[in-house]
Amino acid sequence: MSGGPVVLGDDGTRGAAMDFALAEAGRRHALLKVVHCAPLPTDLGDLVASEAVHREVLSAGQELLDRTAQLIEQRRAQVDVEYVLSDLAPTQHLLEESGTAQLLVTGIDDIPWYDRLFGGAVASYLATHAECPLVTVPKHLDDGRRHEGVVVALDGTSDARPLLSFAFEVAQGWGTTLHAVRMVSVGAVPDVVESARANLSEVLAGWGESYPDVRVEQEVVVAEPSDACIAATRRAELVLVGRSGRHRIRRPTAAGLVRHATCPVAVVPLDPRPAAT
Repeated sequence: MSGGPVVLGDDGTRGAAMDFALAEAGRRHALLKVVHCAPLPTDLGDLVASEAVHREVLSAGQELLDRTAQLIEQRRAQVDVEYVLSDLAPTQHLLEESGTAQLLVTGIDDIPWYDRLFGGAVASYLATHAECPLVTVPKHLDDGRRHEGVVVALDGTSDARPLLSFAFEVAQGWGTTLHAVRMVSVGAVPDVVESARANLSEVLAGWGESYPDVRVEQEVVVAEPSDACIAATRRAELVLVGRSGRHRIRRPTAAGLVRHATCPVAVVPLDPRPAAT
């Protein structure tokens, strides 16, 4: 793989997201850019204008970033790392990073860091706005029960090529099975299910020539997309979903999945990245 850096939104917990980003940067032979955002609080009234408060917030952020750097150095990974301390809101800075990154990695939205600093659901926001693939990683992972490899969820309504390209590359790099799941709404008649099965085979046709070492399993699931994807996170190493909408149309499946998943989730934009100006 080639392209920009792997960007980690450093939340101070130094959990599974850090290890995931470090491993992906190494696998992709990419720079790992570790970003910690230390914006000024918005609810301190006149104190916001104080230079002393500004320095204190940035100093605390630098200490956190330094501790992350120490842990990464202890991993002894063969990866070049750049550390960035920003005083922008995390949603703003990480969204800007997504314009040049090949991958953005964050934790999930239910950890204290987001409530304390972000004031909102950052991972869910990035899932519906980021210009590059986003992977959200739960703080703790139980790998012992994961047996379905990489699961890619398809709905048959969008051009799946960017999503499948990302899925096949990950499955090949990880040396694991790619489980392609076609979603069909509850209550679908048998003819619709059969049509979905044929559509899935058609969508996957030809990919095996480019990725001959990737074992592919196909399945049609009759369930609500969000329910099926959340259930898949209990069994998979990684679940991938696509996000379409040139005007940042909110996709409830993608946004909800990153809040409730129990394994890493990749949200892949299906629209072309805007051209640089």
